[in-house]
Amino acid sequence: MSTHSVRRKPIEKLVHEDYLDLVNLPTILFHPYRMLIMQTLIFHGNVEFRELRYGIPEMTDGNLASHLRLLERSGYVRCHKEIVDRKLRTSYEITANGRKSFEELKQSLRKMVADESNT
Repeated sequence: MSTHSVRRKPIEKLVHEDYLDLVNLPTILFHPYRMLIMQTLIFHGNVEFRELRYGIPEMTDGNLASHLRLLERSGYVRCHKEIVDRKLRTSYEITANGRKSFEELKQSLRKMVADESNT
């Protein structure tokens, strides 16, 4: 006979219902580098690729480009390319949908952290 008992309660009894909204948020935004990218774009608006690259430690060009491409495909950021002094300049800005989704994520995380600090 096992001493470990299995809980057979509905999830609503185990997890506070205020936290279940996290399940409905886009999982793409839960990556630490993507959170840094989104927060940077919210604070600074239109940011050049090279500024993002140097602003986020230990990130390669390819890694940053992959994260930005995923965010762009998801409709969270918009890419702008222009030629300046015969060089391609690529910059990114957050979309209205990206801002809304990221703010929802931050609110949900704040609520969870605030509740934890009150217990």
